[in-house]
Amino acid sequence: MTEPASLSVEELNPIAFPLVNRFFKENGHKGKASGNERVWVARCPKEKIVAGLRASPKSGGYLLRSVQVARDAQRKGIGSFFLRAALNDLNTINCWCYPFAHLEYFYQGAGFFKPEPDSVPPDILDPYLRYRQQGHTFLLMARCPKQA
Repeated sequence: MTEPASLSVEELNPIAFPLVNRFFKENGHKGKASGNERVWVARCPKEKIVAGLRASPKSGGYLLRSVQVARDAQRKGIGSFFLRAALNDLNTINCWCYPFAHLEYFYQGAGFFKPEPDSVPPDILDPYLRYRQQGHTFLLMARCPKQA
């Protein structure tokens, strides 16, 4: 498997979304990229996609969705490298995510934290609260813009 430093990270044009959708499906993820989202992929030197990320516009920022690393590329630092590289394009805007609890430290490594609920916009907080009521153990995490 490739090393993180040898990966290329790029934001996809919507016309290329079927490529990442196929990657998600091949790796057991049900999410699909749609036209209003921003999507990044990480490729190994032979052009194979090894990671994908969708970001949906919400509350003047983005909600990260479908952060996925290929099964054979997990636990090798690729996910951390990829997430930080993709987030470089979003440094000036708020981002949120609903990660699984076991991924808290992974997201903290990319600058995310657990916000106070009263600081979270309703279109981010309300779905999170519904997930919790349904018994999901997701976390709510946020990343604020970097100051210039």
